[in-house]
Amino acid sequence: MGFTLSCKGPDGAVGPKGDTGATGATGATGATGAAGKDGTSGSGAFVLTSGADTTDAKGTFLMGLTGVTAANKTVLENAAVLVYIKSDDAFWPIPGLVSFSDAVSDFTTVHFVDGTNFYVQIFQTNWSENQDAAPKRIVQGIKVVVIPATVLRLNANINFKSYEETIAALGLTDQSAKVFDLKRKKLNL
Repeated sequence: MGFTLSCKGPDGAVGPKGDTGATGATGATGATGAAGKDGTSGSGAFVLTSGADTTDAKGTFLMGLTGVTAANKTVLENAAVLVYIKSDDAFWPIPGLVSFSDAVSDFTTVHFVDGTNFYVQIFQTNWSENQDAAPKRIVQGIKVVVIPATVLRLNANINFKSYEETIAALGLTDQSAKVFDLKRKKLNL
């Protein structure tokens, strides 16, 4: 009778890496899916942005759009317009106070359509300095969120005092913001 005994010895060293094999054939293209529904413009809300800006001689900022169509005019005249000023690395809702490191200003805003231009004017109503004229203010940026009236009524639970919460709730992003294209223009309000 023969017995065979087998013992396992120590493993040897790993050998060198082999060559990469050839790429396999590309698979067949899948069937075309059904056509999707036409997209919509989302909520219809949009953001205007200015980047860094400085108040004019009267202590105001002016933003807006040119080329407003008759159809858009009605929407803009009835829209909610929310304004946020970025200063000291924070967005401040307007109307309200804005901090400028060692000073503060109280701002309010008006918006209107004039011909084919949509204007948003932001002006100081009070300031911490003891002076008659509005002081010069430099901001990191201004964001104006324009919300059609029908959309606003559907979003009663949004914290509109927060710029970040407002644009998130409306499906907007800073990347889709429109840079305002008006040159500074003197307005007599």
